[in-house]
Amino acid sequence: MAERPTYRTDLYRGTAGYYDRFRPPYPDQLTSDLLARVEVGAGDRLLDLACGTGQVAFALAEHFDEIWAVDQEAESVGFARAKAEALGIYKIHWLVGRAEDVAVTGPFDLVAVGNAFHRLHRETVAARAMSWLGPGRCLALLWGGTPWRGAGRWQAEMSAVLDEWVHRVDAADRVPADWEKGLARDPTPQLLERAGFTYLGEFAFAAEHTWTVETLVGFVYSTSFLNTEALGNHVQEFEEELAQRLLTHEPVGVFPQTIRFAYELARRPV
Repeated sequence: MAERPTYRTDLYRGTAGYYDRFRPPYPDQLTSDLLARVEVGAGDRLLDLACGTGQVAFALAEHFDEIWAVDQEAESVGFARAKAEALGIYKIHWLVGRAEDVAVTGPFDLVAVGNAFHRLHRETVAARAMSWLGPGRCLALLWGGTPWRGAGRWQAEMSAVLDEWVHRVDAADRVPADWEKGLARDPTPQLLERAGFTYLGEFAFAAEHTWTVETLVGFVYSTSFLNTEALGNHVQEFEEELAQRLLTHEPVGVFPQTIRFAYELARRPV
């Protein structure tokens, strides 16, 4: 079994506003497909683990009678709670806690993790999800792509800038070394089946998105590895350099991308 990476618990400090504003939402095609496969009905309950500022909870809110949303970052939970109140959404119960040991009471009809399962103790969370779900109900792992991963020249330039700055501000330790190799050694389908789930597959969707320098900077500030906390007093210098290098490839300042979104689905046996 692969060794589990360990992530610091303060990596998203200062990111809540950027995360909510600059992370592209899950496309409607994805959420519609997920809801159809899960067969959501009246009275169903959703548990959103590692919820961040509520991207999954808000996207699915109208389809569930009750939602519990959990994240270890108090700042993110507070931001999401305030947003829900402003929108008049009161069915979501927001909790500060770790997916590995938070106290919630099942059964749930869907347990979801958005863009975070790789950061969790996956075996522990899979086992807890199994215990929370009703018979025949589902675990969904959702994610979306990042702007600098792609074949475009501007994407290669952005990736290079980020890598240089991570080392310039000594932030390399914010991401455990070889975390992707660890996932490859113990793939998610294998891990979920070991926990007792029936793995139903991965379902991918593409969405067209247009970035600007401002929104690309905002996305970076929503990350754990090069946000404003990591950059410290180098924020302005970073923004100026990123803008200058991006605009050498796209002088108009428009950066199109086809973003890949996907979810993996597993079902607790009846």
